[in-house]
Amino acid sequence: MNGADRLCSRRWRFAGCVFDEANWTLVVDGRRVFVEAKPLEVLRELLLKAGQIVTKHDLLDKIWPEIHVVEASLPTAVRKLRMAMGDDRHDRAIIETVSGIGYRITVPVELDDGLARPERNGPAAAHYSALHAQASAGPLPSSPMARIMLVAAGLAIGLAALIVAFSPDEPAAAAKSAFAFSQRDAEIAIRALDVGAIDKMIAAGWNPDKPFDTDGNSALNYLLNMCEWNPKADPQRMVLMERTLVEGGVDLDRPNVWGDTAYSIAKAPRYCGPNHPVTLSIRSQCYATNGQGGGLRDRCLATYELERMRKQAQVAAE
Repeated sequence: MNGADRLCSRRWRFAGCVFDEANWTLVVDGRRVFVEAKPLEVLRELLLKAGQIVTKHDLLDKIWPEIHVVEASLPTAVRKLRMAMGDDRHDRAIIETVSGIGYRITVPVELDDGLARPERNGPAAAHYSALHAQASAGPLPSSPMARIMLVAAGLAIGLAALIVAFSPDEPAAAAKSAFAFSQRDAEIAIRALDVGAIDKMIAAGWNPDKPFDTDGNSALNYLLNMCEWNPKADPQRMVLMERTLVEGGVDLDRPNVWGDTAYSIAKAPRYCGPNHPVTLSIRSQCYATNGQGGGLRDRCLATYELERMRKQAQVAAE
């Protein structure tokens, strides 16, 4: 994105947030928050197509043109946005992850650029755009036939917008009709570190946060067990699998019945250990900040670790 793209007078309002393109700032609940440039560029692309899925490929191509970056750069940018906006405080997620496909803004969006217009997410948006373009071009032609043709064109665009708006979402429809994967399928894919298979399963509606056993262990916990029974497993592929599972919905702060979280399991010497790449990856996600604090932080610790910290703080206070 060049500097000229940022010099727009548009101001986007959504879920208590205001994104000002002219000043390239994000205000949340009346307070300006610090967000890096790349996450804000991601936000801008999602707002431009509010309510629609924006694919990972399109975002990577738009935000990092002609630059080779690891795919994890995109979910990292989205995570920073979510933390900045306090996305977990809302009943409805502001940014929805469409597993294996991309992201979309799910909340109502108002666009303030000094022009009155209908709801940008509604089926009338395309029809309004056509009328606005025609108004900008000048007065209607004087020829009756030309006027009829212009009106017909406007009606056709409006009808097309209605068809698109009320057509079933193709990825969602495909996911609903897809084969229902089992936990056994997931075990096989994780054991083989087959990230592509897990991506397809998540896109088809499989929930990686669903417990694998009666102890409440998720797919990520199952992956971390690999450090014990297959210590020669490719650590970089394990990191990629871990990122895929977290992006697909695994909660890093949810403990199993024994009080262990993914981070507490990963850093245990019996499993991956504190310096294993997958442990460091989980830690970086737990303790990531947006410049104003935030993130999961100690919520990623096991319940018994949190209890020990609480007792230590109590003793120190006495």
